[in-house]
Amino acid sequence: MADNRLVAVVTGANKGIGKAIARRLLLQSIKPIIVYLTARNIDRGQVAFDEIKREQMRVQPHSENELRFHQLDVSDLDSIHTFIDYLTLMHGEESVDILINNAGGVVRSANGASQGANAAVVRTCDADTAYKIVHLNYYTAVNTTSLMLPHMRPRGRVVFMVTALAHLGIFSGDLAKVLVSDDLHLNGLHIIENGFISSVGKGTFSNYGFPPMPFAVAKAGLIAYARMLARIFQSDSRELVFAAVCPGYVKTDMTGPYAPLSPDQGAETPAYVALADDKRLKKHNGGLWKHMKPIKW
Repeated sequence: MADNRLVAVVTGANKGIGKAIARRLLLQSIKPIIVYLTARNIDRGQVAFDEIKREQMRVQPHSENELRFHQLDVSDLDSIHTFIDYLTLMHGEESVDILINNAGGVVRSANGASQGANAAVVRTCDADTAYKIVHLNYYTAVNTTSLMLPHMRPRGRVVFMVTALAHLGIFSGDLAKVLVSDDLHLNGLHIIENGFISSVGKGTFSNYGFPPMPFAVAKAGLIAYARMLARIFQSDSRELVFAAVCPGYVKTDMTGPYAPLSPDQGAETPAYVALADDKRLKKHNGGLWKHMKPIKW
């Protein structure tokens, strides 16, 4: 018998918001669903899987929804290919309904300071750290999505976890206009992100309109990428939906213990976008979401 359940993939789901998203999808999806909780570290991923699975068995012992774990290092192209091969083996060539790009995180600079959502000034961030932040929080999601796109099912959803810190107002000069231009292509977006890294090394980032915020520049790239994909796939018969989602100020490794929202609260909007009615999402395809509503970038 064919398995007609939805298939969802959550990257970086062994803790924090990613784990909470996987949990919400599993427990809240009305349509039967298989949720792949993925993580780079097998032991930590297995612990997260076991915790959520125990909860499901307690509160929904007869549910058709199923949680599965698979190792995935989004910084390793071989790991991404291996996971996609597994998905196609298990679910066919078009194997994914929901892809949530959550993996990313903190980078330690040469002086030991934490560089992530709270990285305020680039003067404390060397070029190598800027490179690591952009690659960890921008290129990994772009690479994962690019390789997954041929395997998305009709009416599939692709979600990028971002931050409201990456609003257009942090850019100066013509950079904001370029980021929202309908002429922007992926190579151009890569040039912008690489240009930021280069300008950090030279100390000239402000001359090119960049703010002193590596994490925000990386996430702005993902917001622009979501917009770009919605435009590129507008005529695709699968009617794919793309969204960038800000979870709010959530307690994570990047933000520290004083943020007001729990990971479960932060998971509310990405889970909503992943499972909500098609019509509302299509109207705002490629848009930025927060508090379960589309917001202006």
